[in-house]
Amino acid sequence: MISSQFTNKYKPKKTSEIIGQNEQLKIIKKEVSEYGKKKIKKALLIYGPSGTGKTSTIHALAKELDLEIIEVNASDSRNTESLESKILPAIKQQSLFSKGKIILIDEIDGISGNQDKGGIPSIINFIEESPYPIILTANDPWDQKFNNLRTKSVMVEYKAISVIVMVNHLKEICKKEGINIDDDALNALSRKNQGDLRAALNDLENISSTNKNINKKHIEETSEREREDTIINALLKIFKTKDPEIALKAFDNIDEDIDKIFLWIDENISKEYTKEEDLARAYNELSEADVYFGRIKRWQYYRFYAYIYDILSAGIALSKKEKNTSYIQYKPTSRILKTWIANQKNAKRKAIASKLAVHTHTSTKTAFYHIPYIKALSKNKKVIDKLSEELKLEEEEKEWLKK
Repeated sequence: MISSQFTNKYKPKKTSEIIGQNEQLKIIKKEVSEYGKKKIKKALLIYGPSGTGKTSTIHALAKELDLEIIEVNASDSRNTESLESKILPAIKQQSLFSKGKIILIDEIDGISGNQDKGGIPSIINFIEESPYPIILTANDPWDQKFNNLRTKSVMVEYKAISVIVMVNHLKEICKKEGINIDDDALNALSRKNQGDLRAALNDLENISSTNKNINKKHIEETSEREREDTIINALLKIFKTKDPEIALKAFDNIDEDIDKIFLWIDENISKEYTKEEDLARAYNELSEADVYFGRIKRWQYYRFYAYIYDILSAGIALSKKEKNTSYIQYKPTSRILKTWIANQKNAKRKAIASKLAVHTHTSTKTAFYHIPYIKALSKNKKVIDKLSEELKLEEEEKEWLKK
């Protein structure tokens, strides 16, 4: 995790500086102060979204109580041996200058194994053996592998910081930094980061580095750039790999409408796949995804979204025989998204399919499935000119086939 100047500068130094988690702080302080007095030892498992103050709380509390803090990031210590080499000495050795300790195991989401093997049974052993409080943090502790660990823990949920609380906090920081920012911009910044204070501070620092007078437009421009960067990274995973496991994870962190993802792939697929066979297979996958879209729309079979994501990721990735090693600059679609969503995304494809069906004496549905191959063949000028003449294509339809 990379810290910015602002996140370091305004990191809470005492628990009273933690915002938006008052009731949670009471539970944590009580559990730490009473640790060792109860017959059954339990860890504290603090969970919730990123940037809500989970780790900062423990550092501030340790400082207030004059406790030594032993911190291990579970994502960096994925196996049992690595965890035990760091935690066991801390449990068995007395603290420096006879101070107490807090054992903090951060980001347990990233730990390897399951509830019966790997790092999780080791953590349970630490909880049972440690004379010091064990505190765990996680974004999402509800995976089945954490079942046993949850029974050994007091669960404390950190909520996403509310917009009003974040706005007031950011306003104070802006005053200290000499940043002029209007209320609309503060609200937009807070809503954009959805309760993640660390992300909001990073945004504020980045924008203010070039402009000390910030309005809502600056926030919106940042949001759009980030969305495009994220989608481009996803496209790279799909277009530049033949490994389905890599491709299937392409959209894991994409907070974007599936219609827009579809558009990005449709717009850039012909730039990346230069061989006709690869392109035909890829467009066939795209067509299949579109069929599932239709079923969702007609019958509300929302479980088909899972199939759509699989097709748009692994399906497209495996359409090619080999990767295109050239650098490709991906661009957003030039078509208007609202028009696409309003059932225009397939208008040209369907119109061409209906003309093809009449000409070949087949059903429109059958012709529709052949459109990807027609599209691939249309890269040849003679073919598209002949096809346009035979089917009496509109100029827009002809241009769409040539893309």
